[in-house]
Amino acid sequence: MSTSLADVARISGVSTATVSHVINGTRYVSPSTIEKVQRAIASTGYRPNPYARALRTATSESIGFVASDVANTYSTSVMRGIAGALRTRGYTLLVANADEDPALEREAIEALVERMVDGLIVAPTTSTDPISFEQIEEIGVPVVLVDRAVPLDLDQVLVENVDSVAEVVGQMLDAGHRRIAVVGGRAGHSTTTERMQGWRKAHTDRGLVCDESLAVLDVFDASRARHATERLFARENRPTALFSMSNVMSLGILRALSDLRLVIPRDVSFAAFDDIEWIDLLDHPVTCLAQPTEEVGSNAVELVLTRIANPAVEHRVVRLAPSLCDRGSIAEPPRGRRTV
Repeated sequence: MSTSLADVARISGVSTATVSHVINGTRYVSPSTIEKVQRAIASTGYRPNPYARALRTATSESIGFVASDVANTYSTSVMRGIAGALRTRGYTLLVANADEDPALEREAIEALVERMVDGLIVAPTTSTDPISFEQIEEIGVPVVLVDRAVPLDLDQVLVENVDSVAEVVGQMLDAGHRRIAVVGGRAGHSTTTERMQGWRKAHTDRGLVCDESLAVLDVFDASRARHATERLFARENRPTALFSMSNVMSLGILRALSDLRLVIPRDVSFAAFDDIEWIDLLDHPVTCLAQPTEEVGSNAVELVLTRIANPAVEHRVVRLAPSLCDRGSIAEPPRGRRTV
């Protein structure tokens, strides 16, 4: 059984990040800690990633991007921002798709490291998979994470979720809605957790209690979002407003509302996280929180190139605010459904 970076960290009593810094020389570590880590390495027989050592003495003038799902327009828009920023710096972009699968994500990272990329930008498939996190920490190349926050001492470019969602849901509450459903998002993902916090915050800020039964999570494709919406409106005490967690969820929700012949905002108010290019072609365009996706990509490039130039620079977490595109899809509840 092979020894992992986590084993060395456990035996030496330090974090995996500290072990990585000792191995790669990327940050000052006290002599006593270095000695503990070296003893643990000797006792376990741990062998550092050979690609990491090679990358410290070679350059390919290329950056790898691991997209969580290239079929999602979020990923392609972030990739556009990355590509544009790299082009002006003379770097080549290599792209791999994880297809929302942590195992494929690990394979993609390994494949890009083998191709000697100078740095990596990763949109994580999960916020909770320790194997991926340990791998990212030990690969020995500069890494920037985008989209989903992870509990690592790494550069990250994220979008503000809590207050922006609270603002939109607050508009619904102020219009008189008290049964606001939220659909989508994998439980455990930081984006899901934070957007749920925003949904709850809007209620608590007004002294209201959320109906948690109206939150339908672990819905991660348009088909499931469609069925979830149908089930919500089959309830006797059905929602009067809907908030979608993402663009993919919005597609399924809109299909369900069309099947049910519900008109926005006459019959139901609707708002969503993520803008969609064709959303204004609907008879009743939808109010959205548009993510600054290309800006996410360009900021990630700035962080990864800064770390390539200076591996010891302090890690940064950049939070960018989404833009509210108010298209009038939030109105008062249908007559007879308004509650106090």
